[in-house]
Amino acid sequence: MRQFLFSMLLMLANGAFAQMKMSEALKSMPDSLLTYLSQNNRLDCIDFREANMKAEVRNELDGKSELLQLTNNYAFFQLSAASTVELGLLDADGQQVICMIQTYGTDLRESVVSFFNTSWQQLPTEQFLPVSYKQSAVHYDAEQLELTVESNNYIDRPAFEEQNDTEKVQTKLKWVGDKFKKS
Repeated sequence: MRQFLFSMLLMLANGAFAQMKMSEALKSMPDSLLTYLSQNNRLDCIDFREANMKAEVRNELDGKSELLQLTNNYAFFQLSAASTVELGLLDADGQQVICMIQTYGTDLRESVVSFFNTSWQQLPTEQFLPVSYKQSAVHYDAEQLELTVESNNYIDRPAFEEQNDTEKVQTKLKWVGDKFKKS
């Protein structure tokens, strides 16, 4: 009886510490968070990547989207010529958090950063990203667990075309176990 109880406790403990993989997160992602791609599109992309094929699908806007990179803790989608999405799975005090970076634009790129639990419930961004990233392009390095926030030093957005020599300011933020901090 003791061995049975010990075995059951061991199995429960292993299940409690099981880490979600990015492919699992993409499968459970609500369509409302990535309107370009339906669940079937995402499933096709995952299957294509796992079969070492080009993971390109016709998206909901009748264009082409491609899953360019998929690892256990990272995914990178080129949704269109002017739109990308990066997803990173982060360990935060024993739980996993999903960081989603949606970037829009071609010459002038701007990102929206959101955080979710593994049930895709949105979490407060300021809890994980204490610096302002507005009017910035954000890129995630999954190997270094680091965000690069690139801001253009311009005052008037409509006048951007006239400002040929805009200065770009980069800020690096490192994941420190429960949030990103300046490195």
